[in-house]
Formats: sequence, structure tokens, C-alpha cells
Amino acid sequence: MILTITMNPSIDSIYFTKHFELGTMTRFASPVRYVGGKGINCGRASALLGSSVILTGFLGGYFGGMIQDMLQNENLFDLHFLPIAEESRGAVTIMHDGETQTELVEAGPEIADTTIKKLMNDIKQISTNNYLSVITINGSVNNQDPFLYAKLLQYIKEQIDPSIYILMDISGQHLREVLASKYKPMFIKPNIHEFSDIIHQKITKKSDIKYHLKTNPLFKDIDVIMISCGSYGAVVKVKEEFWNVEIPKIPVINTTGSGDATVGGFAHSLEQNYPLKECVRYAMACGMSNAQQSEVGKVIPADVKNLAKSIKITEMK
Repeated sequence: MILTITMNPSIDSIYFTKHFELGTMTRFASPVRYVGGKGINCGRASALLGSSVILTGFLGGYFGGMIQDMLQNENLFDLHFLPIAEESRGAVTIMHDGETQTELVEAGPEIADTTIKKLMNDIKQISTNNYLSVITINGSVNNQDPFLYAKLLQYIKEQIDPSIYILMDISGQHLREVLASKYKPMFIKPNIHEFSDIIHQKITKKSDIKYHLKTNPLFKDIDVIMISCGSYGAVVKVKEEFWNVEIPKIPVINTTGSGDATVGGFAHSLEQNYPLKECVRYAMACGMSNAQQSEVGKVIPADVKNLAKSIKITEMK
């Protein structure tokens, strides 16, 4: 079973228009409206692929109630969200001018340290009642503690089960502190821009990604590091090997949630005991499948299988 942790769920509204210009009025057709939040999108992809998935995190206010109801209507998951007093957030994505994407994202409710401790206890209870093979920790949290995710990782390793695969899709200072901590996740997936932020240097070439993964001590002791590069595929470090992942050009409808679907695909294939190279291939195919849907975090299993056949993975020397 897979548990995904989303501390900052949202109601995502996606608008489509041929052209969008700041400072003018633009009329849109009705948006596609879905529940978002990186862990929820990740869990949705895993569930659509056939995994049993539990979602946890925080929900509050009117939007929180909407999120709970909409997820129940999807009938894909077990829901274990903790209620909070503050309002859950909203986000708007505008797809325009070809494949250009503009996002307006609320910071979300501030989560107190005491509330985080309640979540940790809840995760422990969930693990007592269910066999968890994979836990994914995804996305942002509105909390002032930069060590929050490092502490959560430590709690899972020390208080729950050190053998559970921990996948982390986080960024910024929270990711830096995880990389510098005693305990490491099994998998991380920063994109090339987030990777550049971590090393404080703009990266544009795959060869440069490999160099920094190989030489920077921050990236030691993590089994799988996937640096996604959009339409250029990815660079993946698997223990001491480096792989170049090339993907074919496909028609794109909406890229929102593609990274989340990639993590969901990796979690599912890991749970199914695929070899790591096939986990990477399958995960990338899930990201591509999501990009061909208007919904967020949605994958089509048959499409994933077909797309996986067209993905090329070669060793980087």
C-alpha cells in the first residue's frame, strides 16, 4: 500500500485560451476544476495504475470540505486528512500561446508545529493498521521550520519502519535540509530549475547535471535521484550509475501534475518490484500520459505502457 502526504492541498482551476496577456481582460470558457496538491496528484496516478492508496495531510474551511467531497467522489483512495481551522488553498493555471503555462498559487494555511506532531502520530497509526511499502512526501507546506521535512523523515525512519521506501518531491530550503540530514529518502525528483536552486548555479546541460550529482556530497546516499528536464527527458542517478533518459515529442494538452504523476508511477512500479531502470521508464511514461490529459494527475494505464516503449535510457559515461 502507498501513503501520500500532502500538507497543502488545493482546488486547482485550469483555464485554456489561445492567447493570454497581462493587464487585459480575458474571457474563458468554464475551467477544468480538480483537487490538486502534489501528493494528491501523485496518489491519483498510483491509484489509477492499480495501487491501493491512502491520502493524508490537512484540510480546512470551505475549500477543505470541497476537496474532501471531490476526493470521495473519485472513489480511488482511503482518506485520512486531519481537519484544521484555516482555509485550504486554491490555485489557477492558464494554458495559453501554444504550450505556455501561467500559474497563480496561494501560499495556503500556516501549519503550526503542534499540528505537524498530530500528523506524525496519525501516520504512525495508519502504519499500524496497514502494511505500507511506500510513503511519498510531496509539495510545499506553509510552516516556518526549514527542518520540518527532515524531522518527518527522521520520525518515519526511527518511529515507524526504516525499511519503508520514502519518496520525496519537495524543493527549496526544505530539500536542502533533507539532503544535509542524517536520514535520506530513497528517491528525490527535483526538476532542472529546482536542482539549479539547490546548487546555487544555473544548469542547462545534462552533462553538467551529471557532474554536480557526481561531485557534490549533498547527493550521496540517495538510491535514486531523478532530475527532470521537461521535453528533454531526465538525468537519473541510480546509486553509482548515471542514466540519460530521452522521451519522444508528444502532443501536450496540460503539463500541470506531470511531475506528480511521474512520482506516482515510480511509487507504483516500486511497489510492484520492477527493476529500477523499469521504474524510471514507467515513471517517465506516466508523466507523459498526464501531459496528454486536461485533468491533473490523471494517467491512462494503456497509454503508459505504449509510451514506455518509446523511452530511451542510456548510461552516461
